[in-house]
Amino acid sequence: MFTFRRFFRPFLALISVLVIAIAQPVTAGDLPTLEQILGRYVEALGGRENLTKLTTRSIIGEQIDDRPYKGERVTIGIEAWADTTGAFSMVMHEAGGDRRTGSDDDHNAKLAFIFNPQGPLMIAKHFPNPHVTGTWDYDGKLYYKVENDLKFEYYTLYFEVETGMLTRIGYHWWLEDFRTVDGVLIPFIVVRGRKGGSTTLYLETVTHNGDVTEHLATGGQER
Repeated sequence: MFTFRRFFRPFLALISVLVIAIAQPVTAGDLPTLEQILGRYVEALGGRENLTKLTTRSIIGEQIDDRPYKGERVTIGIEAWADTTGAFSMVMHEAGGDRRTGSDDDHNAKLAFIFNPQGPLMIAKHFPNPHVTGTWDYDGKLYYKVENDLKFEYYTLYFEVETGMLTRIGYHWWLEDFRTVDGVLIPFIVVRGRKGGSTTLYLETVTHNGDVTEHLATGGQER
């Protein structure tokens, strides 16, 4: 005897299988390789050819330290210079005088990568032994996680599954407001979460391939 239940039973079974398959977590075998993730990232930025044309980077901008428990937000002007060795120097024009910092300070490891004009081609230099470990869903956005030998919560790289872009480093750093300069996308806002607030870099101008030798020669010393 024909019944709707008997007719739809195969389709119900198929739907059940599909629901189970969709619900399964992503496994290592489902993940792209590190080379695929980095290759897509480089293409999303503008391509290897454009990146390799950049030899130095000069930056003018400002830094806003916003930690309400310490009082009013503090805004200072910054200038920074970097080359492809991973070295950079940054002058912070504070009320009490200029202060210089740079790549010789271990706390600046992420800035050294961001300022390096060919940083995206040198992931392993800045984040040793990078390897894909899974995905992470944060606020409705899915990321591929690339861990490395540095401290997990501060240095894991998060690449957006949808766009291929690296937009988070660790739990506390966000890269935003990407703009094209000399054919390459650069984050013009770098948000650094801090206890009780944040410190944010706002880049105003970015230029490439100028002579930065004198600036880098001073290292991270006070001036």
